[in-house]
Amino acid sequence: MRSNGLWPSIDHGVMVRGMPTAGGPTVKRLSQPDADIKPKALGLPRGRTVISVFGSTEDIETDLAAKLLPVLRSVVVTAARNGAVFVTEGTDRGVVHLLGMALQACEQRWPVVIGVAPSSKVHDLTESATNGQIPLEPNHSVAVIVPGSEWTDATPVLFRTIDAVRHKKPVVALVVGGESEQEVVDHLSGDNPLLVLAGTGGLADRIATGDLTGDLAVLVRSGKIFIVHVDEGAGKAVTALERLLGKEKPVKPPRILPKVRYRAPEARPLVDPGFVVAYPMLADAIHDANQVVAPVFQELDAEAGVEQNRYRLTAVLAIGGGLTTTVFAALQTWLKDTPWPGVLVVAGGAFAAAITIVARKRESLDKYLTARSRAERLRALYFAHLASVAPATEEERQDKVADLEAAVSNRKHEVVRT
Repeated sequence: MRSNGLWPSIDHGVMVRGMPTAGGPTVKRLSQPDADIKPKALGLPRGRTVISVFGSTEDIETDLAAKLLPVLRSVVVTAARNGAVFVTEGTDRGVVHLLGMALQACEQRWPVVIGVAPSSKVHDLTESATNGQIPLEPNHSVAVIVPGSEWTDATPVLFRTIDAVRHKKPVVALVVGGESEQEVVDHLSGDNPLLVLAGTGGLADRIATGDLTGDLAVLVRSGKIFIVHVDEGAGKAVTALERLLGKEKPVKPPRILPKVRYRAPEARPLVDPGFVVAYPMLADAIHDANQVVAPVFQELDAEAGVEQNRYRLTAVLAIGGGLTTTVFAALQTWLKDTPWPGVLVVAGGAFAAAITIVARKRESLDKYLTARSRAERLRALYFAHLASVAPATEEERQDKVADLEAAVSNRKHEVVRT
């Protein structure tokens, strides 16, 4: 894109915290394509949320670039604020070039940006281009260079790099224009969310309009897809991204324990994402069930986990209180002329009695059984919906979804006898 003379040059001498060196990104070369990706050895962070960027590699028209740049600037700032890491193809062209310009908007905290590219297709800023090689984008933090002669040689390493950096954190893909479907298919196959900037042409617009076939069509219809049109501006894109990057909120701990946090386990899909690819005829039913049934099931499942742990804690405290009373009673027998063990016996006995009364009330146990029963009935409803006869028309499908919503509401609020 710089060849058209429309973009300002980059001053590599200005150093900001987190920025790459004046010579461009730090280059890390793999000895072989299937080499292990070890974040520490490559100078990469670990355990970070990842934003992978899939976009157009061709020059972007000036009008579209003028709309995209403010959006990408806001995305970069949001990523920096959330400690997210970008992973791209690393070349100074197309959308990645625009991302590099957007990085310059980060005046304080600069997000880590990793590029993954094949060795024969790129050159760093200290080398001369040969045989049409493309320069690495200079604002990246790290460039992982993979032995290979084709662009596709770097794709497996890109996803392995993402897995190494994310560890157990979320990964979000940002699609801006684009041509290749395989990267998006691989991303969605892992049940990962997709943020699509419509109005940018290419693959992004095809996803937005549903003009898809094969595995990608199935995965898009059943996956977590957020579509924002570039004309809606940076605010809408940031809202969607923050929703996808939302941090897990700790569940409130039992009141009898001070400052103890219980974190609900990460919500898992009721069916494996690969199930959709194996049975594409169920794609609509799975999509509807994921939208209507799954969120309520996961809410009740988490509630049941909280109440179960609360009941367990009261039981453990009651046992601990009884044990403490016994120990100090034995100590009092041994130290006949010392009064303080007796005081502790009385205090421990009172504490054990109070905890026992709380445990006998069974409130936490009843709440757990109620939430668990409702959650399991919703699980049964989910699979019953998948097993039911597929609707013949879209109108029938909407009626079926309405019936499903009513059934979910009934099961969520039904009275359960424990």
